[in-house]
Amino acid sequence: METATRSFQEQIQEGIPAELPAPKPYDPDTNHAPKRKDILSKEEKVLALQNALRYFPQKWHKELAPEFAEELKKYGRIYMYRFRPDYDMYARPIEEYPGNSQQAKAIMLMIQNNLDP
Repeated sequence: METATRSFQEQIQEGIPAELPAPKPYDPDTNHAPKRKDILSKEEKVLALQNALRYFPQKWHKELAPEFAEELKKYGRIYMYRFRPDYDMYARPIEEYPGNSQQAKAIMLMIQNNLDP
């Protein structure tokens, strides 16, 4: 198995990292969705932040909340750029995805295919 493939498999199996990764810059060379109109109420924005933060340990919320709020303000979405994977985003052959379920592997493949720049 190639190092790049193993690296991809190790990264994708990691899930949410044990340590908070350093912030990653906005990549202007990547195609991005257009900014959404600012139509959310204050309460809806708070709910959006709460929903985004619920996936992460409480100890990270103080640092992530302002970052996610800025993304919501600037782009109209919470992208969680800090957690953007380091591997190239493209659909790989299904056998390169880790897992025991062909259906789960197919879902990962389809998601990466949709995100392929």
